[in-house]
Amino acid sequence: MRHNKKVTENIDAIKADVEAATSQADLIQVIRSVQNHPGPLDYNDRIVATIKWLVLFAGIMGLYFNGASGGFYGDIGMFLDIAMNFSSAWVPAIGAVLIAKNLERKGKMLPLPELVNRQSVRLGIIAVAATAVFAVLPFWSMLYWTVIYTIMGLIRTIGFLILLDDYSFGQEITMGMLAIAASIWLWQGKRIHWREPLSERIQLLDSLFNNNLKPMRFNKVSKAKALGEQFQEFVRGNHSRKIEALYQGKYQGSVHSFDFQLYHFHFVDQRTETYTDSEGNTKTRTVYKHYHRHGLLVNFPYSQSVTLSGDSRLKLDGESYSTASNTFNRHFKVSASEELQAARFLTPAVVEGLSDIGEHYHAPVIEISDQGQMCIAFDNDDLLKTERKYGLDNPEAFAKEIAGHAELKKLDALLNTVHDVLRLSDNNFA
Repeated sequence: MRHNKKVTENIDAIKADVEAATSQADLIQVIRSVQNHPGPLDYNDRIVATIKWLVLFAGIMGLYFNGASGGFYGDIGMFLDIAMNFSSAWVPAIGAVLIAKNLERKGKMLPLPELVNRQSVRLGIIAVAATAVFAVLPFWSMLYWTVIYTIMGLIRTIGFLILLDDYSFGQEITMGMLAIAASIWLWQGKRIHWREPLSERIQLLDSLFNNNLKPMRFNKVSKAKALGEQFQEFVRGNHSRKIEALYQGKYQGSVHSFDFQLYHFHFVDQRTETYTDSEGNTKTRTVYKHYHRHGLLVNFPYSQSVTLSGDSRLKLDGESYSTASNTFNRHFKVSASEELQAARFLTPAVVEGLSDIGEHYHAPVIEISDQGQMCIAFDNDDLLKTERKYGLDNPEAFAKEIAGHAELKKLDALLNTVHDVLRLSDNNFA
């Protein structure tokens, strides 16, 4: 317990250092601190892991027991029966692989030639070797099946003693065991792999620092409401609407320079659906569906009240308009407060530039509000993502990777398109 408490304290301190970073150099320093950290950084959950595997194993046995007995799982009983009949061969293989992965995390791995020295190959060799070894052990089969039938007998006995029913409790306790095992698995996985989400956070902050993007302070709900008063794009979700992230940046082009904001919009739809339970009763339940949209906001004083929608979920108001470009019309439906507004904005050159957005983004929407603000929205979530090969599990290589310049090519391309549209819409430079 003391060990795990110390691990939590150390991890929390590292996370705090990451959030306090104000430059790429600060991030590299944090990564180096992980590399040379004196305290424990890995949890000791052996007891919990043992419980997890025992509960999971018992749950699988219960699943097989019910299926083979023609109970609730009878439809998959045949598959379970085949898997169980050969389990004395594959269980040792899985056990050996899990032990090997644990040893590899400690730096102990099977020595192989460089050409084939990959984890999948190493674990594959270990799995085959374990299966072969246990197959020739004379006592293994008898010992294995003795344990299996003992567990199955316990499940049957517990079910009978508690509910005086040989099958129904077996089904309930089986599902309970599987649910408990899954919960422990998820909880333990987060503790084992805490470095990965923190590595992603470091990567994001590095991208922001490298591209002069600054997180903005705002109220998530209020900001979504304010944007909804300008753009139809943000009038989505009958349950909730939030701006999850907002970053401020500045673009310097050959003709125009402009401020812009990148955002992450999260909205939730709520609906009630009818379903039939296992006893044939009709019931209702509330279902929530989450959606995420991303995009860019920029001042656009050269037009107003025009919407280009490549998202069928968005309801359009105003007068419809079509361009002479089949490519553009395939990607966007156009509406405007006045048809003349759309015609003035969508010159052939602008149409060609905006068609590129339709080609490279999913469900794009381009709105110009009546206040002269432009919103470019889409489902894609990769504007701020860069390729990452390493993480905090290899801090030395990760530090070198972070030290390079994180170029956001997709964002740069989008900003170049916005600049071109601004230039083409400005009568002084068109």
